[in-house]
Amino acid sequence: MTVVLEKLTDVQGQVVDLLAQTKEPVTTGVSAVVDFVSERVPNVPAIPFAEQIPTPKEVIDNQYRFAKQLIDTQKDIALAIAKAAAPLTDKVLDRKAPVRKAAAKVAAKPARTA
Repeated sequence: MTVVLEKLTDVQGQVVDLLAQTKEPVTTGVSAVVDFVSERVPNVPAIPFAEQIPTPKEVIDNQYRFAKQLIDTQKDIALAIAKAAAPLTDKVLDRKAPVRKAAAKVAAKPARTA
């Protein structure tokens, strides 16, 4: 892993850790609001057609699947673009192009004598 990638990975880890730290205070805050409202409005009427409305968990699960599909598709596209650009990026970054198996086999065969 390059130094740049190591630094990037460290920052990404910090962002994920920071986000994870919000779970407990946000959950506690939502629970406090729910308790507050429930005590003051004991008889909340049901929403008409409530059975047709998805639960928050169903919405979250659905959106997670959708986001995962988007990310997987974006990764596939990005990797295809990187592969197409590899001849130039390998040259600019002074990297050796990988030897193809077919080319390696041809180079390994001894020349025929007549």
